Amino acid sequence: LAKKKIKMDPLVAAIDQGTSSTRFLVFNAKTAELISHHQVEINQSFPKEGGGSDQSERDDPGLGQRHRRAALQRHR
Repeated sequence: LAKKKIKMDPLVAAIDQGTSSTRFLVFNAKTAELISHHQVEINQSFPKEGGGSDQSERDDPGLGQRHRRAALQRHR
């Protein structure tokens, strides 16, 4: 079977890392039209008063990034 090629304008992608979610947006670079988007909520945790803090992310700066990547992969 022959495949038809579809001509598309160039695309631009943006990532918005907020405090409660991460958004990924894809725009048409010529018209700024929003083509697609996806949002993943981030579970926040805060140390309990007087309970000390979790040093794990400070000890391993890549830990937070790996957690976000894993969350994004789960929501595909």
